[in-house]
Amino acid sequence: MITKKLKMETILNEIEAEGFALSQRSLACGRGSIEILYIQQLTDRASLMDFVIRPLSLYARQEFNDNHNPKAKTIARDVLYVDDYKLHTDGSDVQSFILDGMTVILLSDDDEYIVVNLKKVEHRSISDPMIEYTLRGPRDCFVENLDANLSLIRYRNKDAKLRVCQYNVGKRTNTSVALLYIEDIANEKVVSLMKKRIQAIDVDGIGDSGELEVFLQNSNLDLFPQMGMVERSDMAQHLLHEGKVLVLVDGSGLVLSAPKCFPEFFFSCDDRYDNMYFGLFMRILRYASFFIALYATSFFVGISEFHIDAIPSRYAISLAEMRASVPFIPLVGALLVEFVVELLREALLRVPKQIGPAVGIVSAIVIGQAAISAGIFSPLLLILSSVSLLASFVMPDFALINPIRILKFIGILCTGFLGFYGLILFSCVLLIHLVSIESFGVPYFAPFAPFNRYDFVRSFLFNISISPYRPKYLNVKDKKRTKTRG
Repeated sequence: MITKKLKMETILNEIEAEGFALSQRSLACGRGSIEILYIQQLTDRASLMDFVIRPLSLYARQEFNDNHNPKAKTIARDVLYVDDYKLHTDGSDVQSFILDGMTVILLSDDDEYIVVNLKKVEHRSISDPMIEYTLRGPRDCFVENLDANLSLIRYRNKDAKLRVCQYNVGKRTNTSVALLYIEDIANEKVVSLMKKRIQAIDVDGIGDSGELEVFLQNSNLDLFPQMGMVERSDMAQHLLHEGKVLVLVDGSGLVLSAPKCFPEFFFSCDDRYDNMYFGLFMRILRYASFFIALYATSFFVGISEFHIDAIPSRYAISLAEMRASVPFIPLVGALLVEFVVELLREALLRVPKQIGPAVGIVSAIVIGQAAISAGIFSPLLLILSSVSLLASFVMPDFALINPIRILKFIGILCTGFLGFYGLILFSCVLLIHLVSIESFGVPYFAPFAPFNRYDFVRSFLFNISISPYRPKYLNVKDKKRTKTRG
């Protein structure tokens, strides 16, 4: 019955036409037959032989002379040595299951068929994180396999309230996506909105969490990311305990988190394991680095072009002499220097890792020395641009570096045309924009706007023993995480 409905030859021809080596194993059993279908490259053949084919062969021999027909439910329950299986009746899904690496077992006289998960997926082993590297804390990071990543999270989070909702995204890739949250903590509105957006995705395929992020965040035209990226399993656990939701994509080693607020870009993994006063010092350093990276070059342009009288006379004379010795006005010089810096930065990302540091050091020294000797750029401008570049690397979240790179050029242009008035105007527009953004219904600039004293203090001075409450701006169900000491 089932084989007639599915038109076995059609299924086999379509799969083999796509370039896959489809294997078929037939077993006579009673008055019927059993068909085992799988793709060799996607199947763990050792497990298939031990847990499926061998027990089915023994069962077929025992039932060969019987008159009854084998049933899928009986075979799945009593014969197979596997627990990861499902029974299905929709014949149109057989081809999708096989192409996904599943093993499909069809019975000649049963409308139900068995789908067994014996997928073999090659992926790199769990190793040290490359982006969120820290001196203290666990070193295991996510890999490009959804099951391995889920096991890492479950290993660290044994809460019975942890929920995992799985979806398939992409009409052609059928990529597995998992949504994780703790039921009695997470904001229901955030969870509901995330589920709605995942289910609404209609695209050919998803290959990485970065592609999925485009469909999930509020606006793709915004410069600032509205979702976080997590590489470490311990950080994923902390985010779940704060009341956030995680989105895992099969094939991606980075996990998405939401909601994401601007002050969280300045929070490092080390801050949870170090002394809170050292953490306070580092957060102040990161905020200072953000302003240096964003404004250092613009400040030079404003002083040199419009407000040279705002600095002491001896420095003004020295600055005027440097300006007279270069062929470009400060605006053009700053843009050229930043352009060269961006070229160096991008080149270092593309060259092999073995020669990358050497190329970067040699290029910076040679180009900088040659530019100063030839009188093309001001030495002070090169120093400020280098400090600005160094300050941008202090950011613990790499997702903030790219917005800084773009905003820096906008700030230079505004200052070059309007002086410090243009820089102030640029800063006001940027601040208004940050205040107006929302991430899944949560104010992006919280806890600064709207201001909350407790969360504001916590964003600088964090220690779980003196921070018993979860962030108020997340509006979670369970607001208290621990009891205070004393």
